Amino acid sequence: MNNLPIKGTPKDNSSMTIPHRAYILHVLIFAAVSSVPASAQTAANAFFDDTQIQVIDVTMAPSDWAALQQNYLLDTYYHASMTWNGASVTFGIRSHGDGSRSPIKPDLDFNFGHYSTGQTFLGLEFVMMKANNEDPSNLREWISMKLYRAMGLPAPREAPAQLFMNGQLLGLYYIVEHEDDQAGNFLQRNFGENGGYLYEWQWGDSYEFGNLGTDPNSYSAFLKLKSNQTAPDLQTFANFIQAVNAPTSPEASYISGLSAYMNPSLFLSYCATENVLAETDGVLGGYVGANNFYLYQFQNSTQYQMIAWDKDNTFSDPSRPIIYGVTQGATITEGGVTGSNINVLAQTLYGFPDYHNVYLNELTRAATLLGGAGGWADSEITREWGVISPAALDDPNKQCVIGANAPAPCGTADTLAALQSIHSFLAQRSAFVLSSSISAGFQPVSSDPEIQSVTLYPPATSVLQLSPGALSQINGSDLGPAAQASLVTPAGAVLPRIIGSTFVAIEGVRAPLVLTNPGYIGFQIPEDEATSDAAHVVVSIGGAMSNSASVAVSPASPAILAVARANGSIAAAGNAPIASEIVSVYAIGLGAVTPDVALGAPPQSGSFATTIITPIVTLGGVPMNVWFSGLASDFAGLYQVNAQMPATLPPGAATQMALTAGGATSTIQFPLQ
Repeated sequence: MNNLPIKGTPKDNSSMTIPHRAYILHVLIFAAVSSVPASAQTAANAFFDDTQIQVIDVTMAPSDWAALQQNYLLDTYYHASMTWNGASVTFGIRSHGDGSRSPIKPDLDFNFGHYSTGQTFLGLEFVMMKANNEDPSNLREWISMKLYRAMGLPAPREAPAQLFMNGQLLGLYYIVEHEDDQAGNFLQRNFGENGGYLYEWQWGDSYEFGNLGTDPNSYSAFLKLKSNQTAPDLQTFANFIQAVNAPTSPEASYISGLSAYMNPSLFLSYCATENVLAETDGVLGGYVGANNFYLYQFQNSTQYQMIAWDKDNTFSDPSRPIIYGVTQGATITEGGVTGSNINVLAQTLYGFPDYHNVYLNELTRAATLLGGAGGWADSEITREWGVISPAALDDPNKQCVIGANAPAPCGTADTLAALQSIHSFLAQRSAFVLSSSISAGFQPVSSDPEIQSVTLYPPATSVLQLSPGALSQINGSDLGPAAQASLVTPAGAVLPRIIGSTFVAIEGVRAPLVLTNPGYIGFQIPEDEATSDAAHVVVSIGGAMSNSASVAVSPASPAILAVARANGSIAAAGNAPIASEIVSVYAIGLGAVTPDVALGAPPQSGSFATTIITPIVTLGGVPMNVWFSGLASDFAGLYQVNAQMPATLPPGAATQMALTAGGATSTIQFPLQ
């Protein structure tokens, strides 16, 4: 039988062993992949905490600040320094944006590695400070990104901040997680890889995925390479467009050709989410052609994934047709080219009965999530307005874009009117979409995956509250074929983010997977998942998306699996530890660790990833001295707490051992004889 080393403690550095964790974790199976990810960004959670206003102090040479304002239409970088929560960093700063650019309150890019290659701040290389010059409410993009994530799709995290420039309040901004940092942190966090091609889509000529020919260079203007390759992979994109514009009969042949480049169901899920939000400047029905998204081509693959970006033109019209940009559009002219603003791929897929229903299904799912008056989005808007209202109403440099004009000063009346407009939209939009979907022939899909509950991984199946890093289980139906990862976890191995065609998304982030089965899926909560009363979990099987289950994520959710004696044997009747012996309590759900550990990976060899929360261990109510609490070596998601038995043991054959962390407690009957 294989053995595991138990980490040494400050008091006991002897080499100890226990049986292979197959005994402890029963059927947990793990897999290796070739890449070793960057560290999880738990430190950034507080930076993206939208339950409070972050305070960011920026200083730069007054002459540089004046030059940035004067040359706000340029992308010139200037030296700056920043302090947040006592942490400081020097970085490069520049103006950002297109029509929202302003010399008074500019959108700003903070590039922490611009002048110092490889430098990060809280694990981030790049963030954007969004002035919301096109959104008087300051809330449209923030709630839009939350909906994408709740749908199981990747989207940047955002949080409010008051930005001070050289000691003067510049105004209320939103911190936006950047998708295109050169370190690939966004990609690594969301997909478990960052070696593919990332493109920022460049709109132009009313382009809607039409066929411009087989010459790859015909598409170069639309793909701005943001990853580290020396040149874009234009040939793959040209091949994708040929597949989009291929003959539609037979349907199976068309779908097979398209699926080599993009999952049609995931594409329609993205489009449906955008449509429910009534986006006027996106993929469907955009007024300049397809716009405002990133396109990621997975590494060593021709598969593309769309990622949401720049969503402050949402909430346009609660009665916006659900087929606008799909089969219905308006004639637009841009750059001398006239188009219909109907997306070719969306239109083609909508013409196939199965995918017609996929689109309507995703509209229904998104509209149901959004909710009406008092629903999820409306409640979130009310909550966030309570956070930002003092700063929003006291913004000395608030700018608004009215019509096609450049940003101009606006104030309290504009902000309050925009806020009311969002509430009014939400009171109407969901019901309109649901009714329209039924009228368009929507039929519920009984074969789609369905989540019934989410718990800690067995044997703690009754524990519903989860925690960062916790091994967990989705229970439901139609959750995909039985498949599992390898039992062996070589050095540097990580849990996969997808098994076959199955992935689990938690707030849009693909979670490390243990195994899949038609009735349950074993997975790990990402270790940098922020605590929340309602984190959204979605299962995707071949692009078919499940319902979105809402789960609580607390700082810790402990569950004791087993206790090992100092000699490596499992504590049991007839093999009880003696007084003052150091035992190792193996558990799941003890929360975040420091230093960060890559999502789905064990601690690096030779390192000690200790829990941020130091647990309390008691035996019969008597406290035990805890010498170490952290991740067990070599295994993702398995925690180890080394604790010393009391000098005087309680009487009797057995008593209760309790492990408490983050206000939650797990107990077992513990042998004393």
